[in-house]
Amino acid sequence: MDKYESFANRINKIRRKKNSNIVLAVDPNFDVENIFDYVCHVIDQLHDYVCAIKLNFHVILPLSKIELKKITQIAHEDNLQIIADIKLNDIFDTNKVTIKYLSSSGFDSVIVNPFIGKISLKATVDYAHSLNFGVISLVYMSHADAVEGYGASLANPDGINKSENSKPVYRIFYENSKSAGVDGVVIGGNRLDILKELRDKGDEGLPIYSPGIITQGGDIKMALESGSTYLIIGRAIINSDSPLNKVKDIYDLVKGLEYWDH
Repeated sequence: MDKYESFANRINKIRRKKNSNIVLAVDPNFDVENIFDYVCHVIDQLHDYVCAIKLNFHVILPLSKIELKKITQIAHEDNLQIIADIKLNDIFDTNKVTIKYLSSSGFDSVIVNPFIGKISLKATVDYAHSLNFGVISLVYMSHADAVEGYGASLANPDGINKSENSKPVYRIFYENSKSAGVDGVVIGGNRLDILKELRDKGDEGLPIYSPGIITQGGDIKMALESGSTYLIIGRAIINSDSPLNKVKDIYDLVKGLEYWDH
């Protein structure tokens, strides 16, 4: 895979080559003693059926830079992209340093929280892209009480359509993310109304990454029908009795649907 290509193009090529839009969230339980060995084993066992690996903050934090570089190297050898899910949410200078460290450790992309604002988000995206590093923007989380933040409405901020007195937070985040040129957005796969609404805006060039599948009630077929591009699935696979059989079953299901390759 050409490291000088954009993240969006890299992951899309892998998706098509492997016939898989599954992003495996490797989020082990707290009682896993050796996280490095665990992550390496999961990648080795399941890499044929997924296009990317997502590591959450609680997985990255205990690992050394040497261990992280080894994990990302293994992922790349198995034709996977690797996403840092740290929901980056700080001033540009801090975001810049964080992205520099993640990129030097071999990560391909980071999930950013657009609460930082449109200008800071654009600066973060521009810097990331200068390193051929991706930015995925968090538009609507999948857990139940996400509605308290992402579903709230704000008085119309400057630069947004003045004909509306207020606008939902998630829609502001989506519009700011699109304007900033992000490589994709996160919208819960169990938020079918939000998926349909934003898909219906006609922005086919903005991939949607959807968590909340299976374990949080999201249905694979319905999520794909509603607009999801990539399915982020973790606990339903890695906590099953046979992660390999489970990921194969999901892979076969997705591959058999006409909606996955949009």
